Amino acid sequence: MTPTLHELADWLRAEFGEAQPLKRDGPPEVRKLALALEPADLPPEVDADALFVHRSLRVGERWPGLGVLGVHDGFDLALTTGPNHRLARTLGWRDVQEVVWKGELKGITATPPQQSWDELRAALHAELGGEDSSWPPADTSGPLRVALMNAMNPGLIEHVADGGVRVYLTGQLRPSASAAAHARGMGVIALGHRRSEEWGLRRLADELRSAFAGLQTAVHEHRD
Repeated sequence: MTPTLHELADWLRAEFGEAQPLKRDGPPEVRKLALALEPADLPPEVDADALFVHRSLRVGERWPGLGVLGVHDGFDLALTTGPNHRLARTLGWRDVQEVVWKGELKGITATPPQQSWDELRAALHAELGGEDSSWPPADTSGPLRVALMNAMNPGLIEHVADGGVRVYLTGQLRPSASAAAHARGMGVIALGHRRSEEWGLRRLADELRSAFAGLQTAVHEHRD
């Protein structure tokens, strides 16, 4: 059954807690949905009935006649680095625990199935397509408890290190926190902000197709 634009908006609201996912009205039925992180990733002419744009405020008046959907904060929280339970399940992580710091949900800790640093990096690269930078923990023996976090600062490094984390995964490396990680013997993998967002966009397209059997999706990633 082909979903309506409002049914898609309701699904996004329920999944990601977005108050108003429908940013612009359009055709009532959506057979084809184009997904992008930002308008610059879309071609001038889009073969679709509606758009999902993560940074939808930048759409403006472009692509007239197409409905526009968007989720920002909820997308970042659930589908990039941070408390991304979907990625944890995909990678087979065990004993997943949420990290709350100063009253805010910042990420998760977990134990990956991989037994070595090289195997852990290989699994992450296979799923996300690479990394920006990394260094191993001082001691690579034993279980590699990881933290997947949406921020990186000395306080967070100390907080998760006290909980047994040995590898810190985040989007972008923050030099101010690197010394704290080295001091605790912690390995770090900066997965890349854009790379993690693109993983989230592909995952969102998959979930929408599963939820709505009549929906076709096309993911538009960065164009050079």
